Amino acid sequence: MPSAALPGLSFTAIDFETANPKRASVCAVGVVKVRDGVVVDSLETLVQPPPGHQSFGSFNVRVHGITEWDVVGAPTWDVVYPKLAELVGGDTLVAHNASFDRSVLTQASEVYGLAVPRSSWLCTRDTARSVLDLTSYKLPDVSRALDIAAHDHHDAGADARQCALVLVELCRRLGPNGVGLLGQHVRTW
Repeated sequence: MPSAALPGLSFTAIDFETANPKRASVCAVGVVKVRDGVVVDSLETLVQPPPGHQSFGSFNVRVHGITEWDVVGAPTWDVVYPKLAELVGGDTLVAHNASFDRSVLTQASEVYGLAVPRSSWLCTRDTARSVLDLTSYKLPDVSRALDIAAHDHHDAGADARQCALVLVELCRRLGPNGVGLLGQHVRTW
């Protein structure tokens, strides 16, 4: 993948893993900050799921491999969120299936009474659907179609980074107007 900067393409990619089907059960988060198309900072951590959401479902464990033993001693969401918010600043948040990640952020924060400000989100899955003709729009499939090296799927930090690379490559492929064209996919919640 070319390493040249893309002026104006600045955002923060985010990915969550949950302990069980409840969206509040955050057990890992990865965040990758991009400035002008280049990764400049990141945050990745396991998280102790919030009170009332701490059971680990077998399906979720099979997907991401995180168990209740892995999060012993990990920070709680009320400790992680302020660090995440500082890193994100006022950036547009980018996620592959943004509705899921946005709901995890919101619901985990609600458990702790943390106010989540309205923010702009862009979904790389939906954006890829509007640009690429694929049979599957899962992150590994979109990455492969864009010639982005495989990653450790369902690792929050790796997924956030991969999501960032997908958006950068989509902009490269869209040419000089790519950054502006993607603006039509941004939603504010």
